[in-house]
Amino acid sequence: MIKRKLTYISKTKYLEGLQCSKLLWYEYNRKELIPPPDPAKQAIFDEGIKIGEIARTLFPGGIKLERNKFPEAQDKQSREALKERKPLFEAGFVANHGYALADVLLPAGRSAWELIEVKSSTSVKEEHLSDVGFQLYTYRNSGLEVRSCALMHINNKYLRKGKIDAQELFIKEDVSAQVKELLSFTENKIPELLGVIVQPVEPKIAIGPQCDAPYECPLKGHCWKHVPEHNSVFSLYYGKKLAFKLMEKGIKDLCAIPEGTKLNDKQQIQITCCVKNDSHVDRDGVCAFLNKLEYPLYFLDFETVAGGLPLYDLSRPYEQIPFQYSLHVVEKLGAKPKHYSFIAPDAADPRSEVLKQLKDLLKDKGSIVAYNASFEVSALERSAGIYSEYADWVEQLKKRVVDLLEPFRAFNFYHPKQEGSNSLKAVLPALTGMSYKEMEIGEGTLASREYARVTFTEGISPEERKKVHEALEKYCGLDTQGMIDIIEVLRKSCV
Repeated sequence: MIKRKLTYISKTKYLEGLQCSKLLWYEYNRKELIPPPDPAKQAIFDEGIKIGEIARTLFPGGIKLERNKFPEAQDKQSREALKERKPLFEAGFVANHGYALADVLLPAGRSAWELIEVKSSTSVKEEHLSDVGFQLYTYRNSGLEVRSCALMHINNKYLRKGKIDAQELFIKEDVSAQVKELLSFTENKIPELLGVIVQPVEPKIAIGPQCDAPYECPLKGHCWKHVPEHNSVFSLYYGKKLAFKLMEKGIKDLCAIPEGTKLNDKQQIQITCCVKNDSHVDRDGVCAFLNKLEYPLYFLDFETVAGGLPLYDLSRPYEQIPFQYSLHVVEKLGAKPKHYSFIAPDAADPRSEVLKQLKDLLKDKGSIVAYNASFEVSALERSAGIYSEYADWVEQLKKRVVDLLEPFRAFNFYHPKQEGSNSLKAVLPALTGMSYKEMEIGEGTLASREYARVTFTEGISPEERKKVHEALEKYCGLDTQGMIDIIEVLRKSCV
């Protein structure tokens, strides 16, 4: 039996408990089994900190309280700061086993306060209301008079012009009514979660939708150990709800899904391929797709960078800005591909240079092939919306775009090694044996993060920047070379 003195449940742990009581139990009793955030999650956390710092500039004269690892000490410090009647940042209070820190406490009237929570999202979400509801419950029970509650989130329509304008960057929404409705729920929930924490053994909770919502659980690797790594029922195409039901019946393997299970046509194709260990080819569908292609063929792929804080003038929060392209050109059937590429060398806005170079390279005829082409098209449209001299050219270009995703999304071609995915990262290895696994940069999120790191971080050496750029070149180049190889596989199936 675990013996420990229970003190307070923090806002973060309360939200974890709402998602999964097993996660909450591990936080207090087997913390060492919870892995630290991976680099992608950490990058999100780091940007959230920056966004919070910008939000504070909207409240001049505010006091930033130092974090104290002891809730009681934080409470004491915060109560002293209340006397100043100034905006307070990171003020923390304890009450009824709850402990919460506020992003902003704003004086309201003679003795009351407005509670403001800052989020890096572009809208108010249900989990945000639970967050503020917990804070309101804690503060009111600690004796604080809270007049109103608000959420400040990113305005995705904000267009940066020079230095970031904090007033324009954020939208503030009053959520007082919504969170007040949660007070009774919170009051009942906290004792329930406290009871979970002091249990001698972990709660017996089966895997389910809570493993991924509202956030992917850090314990997923631990709780999902019994799920097969390959061809599990969770690889069923758009079939996660069904997969959980199958797991409850002890069916883990895709190939073991019983006959008579209600499936759509694509799912049935997938299972048949799994059982037979062979590909499915709709020859008519594949040939119809290939007949759309007009030489010369231009195989195009972008890598982009985005963030809640716009990186460039005339860009918006979370706008995908193309900093790199790879272009393979095949002049005629059987011709050796020519490769062209670009990576923005510094922190200057890369969009005009990308547009300029591509206008020179893409000529005026021939199919432009991209995988999930709407991504490339959208990037070009947004860029041309700023650099309007390219607007007409982009409109004409769109007529030539062919999406290589099309035959795979339609299941005209399906290989069992795709495991229910029609992404390029799944299709390319399945059809050609080529893989991203051994590459220093092997997926888009990492590509974006590494480019941003070596471009916008002070103190990066030229050698480090060169190393990352070379890895980016290999990664993006594989995407476009891979599309050529996929076309060849499709062509052979159409003979």
